[in-house]
Amino acid sequence: MTCILVIDDDAAIRGMFARALRSLGDVEEANGGAPALRRLSAHKFDLVVLDLHMPLVDGFSVLDGLSAKGSLNRDTPVFVVTADESQQARIRALRRHAIFLLSKPVHLATLVSLAESSLKKAASRATPTPPSPLPDKPALDRPKKD
Repeated sequence: MTCILVIDDDAAIRGMFARALRSLGDVEEANGGAPALRRLSAHKFDLVVLDLHMPLVDGFSVLDGLSAKGSLNRDTPVFVVTADESQQARIRALRRHAIFLLSKPVHLATLVSLAESSLKKAASRATPTPPSPLPDKPALDRPKKD
């Protein structure tokens, strides 16, 4: 079963994202960076939706934790949803672990569509396709030597 973690210090935004994403699987919520890091160290998620600017432990620290060697969620796709429009923040997030940066306010249909596409791609990579059988090689007609 698909499991998504939504991380945002704003309960209304977190709840709105969680409700929209429930059509794709189980959704857990974390109300900040510290609770998010605890969940990420204990459970494998298929997708993380992350706010950058939160008190105490910000989204950049969460991205650093995700990128750390040995992280359980090192390969988990991360969507950053932020009100920060600065180029510096965008580059910083993309260099760490984010695969998408969405500006608040984000259209929920866009978030769900991108999440669905990302989850499908991840599932197809995780399920190896069996090798196709090789066709029988035609017999080579070689002239006989006398």
